[in-house]
Amino acid sequence: MEPAAYIRRETAVSIAINVALSAAFFAAVFGLSGLVPVWGMGGYVFDFGPQGFMIGLMATLVPGLLARKALAGGKVAPLGGTSALPAAPVPRAVLCGALGAAAGVCASAVALGLAGPQHLGWLPALLAKLAFGAVLAVIVTPAGLRAELIKR
Repeated sequence: MEPAAYIRRETAVSIAINVALSAAFFAAVFGLSGLVPVWGMGGYVFDFGPQGFMIGLMATLVPGLLARKALAGGKVAPLGGTSALPAAPVPRAVLCGALGAAAGVCASAVALGLAGPQHLGWLPALLAKLAFGAVLAVIVTPAGLRAELIKR
């Protein structure tokens, strides 16, 4: 399989998984209705940290390890070039997790700080978290896969 097709397929799977997990964890943390507190420990902005870390970590680590196996088995062709990400899967995943957490908390804090709400409606809050999960998967999964598929 060509690397571009492999990356597209694995990214689509990653998006679906991360959106589903984001919905499940959102429901577990904030319930199934009502207002969602924006600020404070355990609030909406705070929750972007664990969400961003876990998506960055798992959307890099799991597809990367699967790509390593596919590459070794000849199921996907290697890529040429270089990557700024670490070559080893665990440090790469931890870095992507840390960047995902930082991006999520910073972006949500700035946006909600400027908007000023103390609470959000349940559905808009959920939809924004799902969008964040999907966007983060779209960014980190292909980057992590490219780093793994580079011919060494």
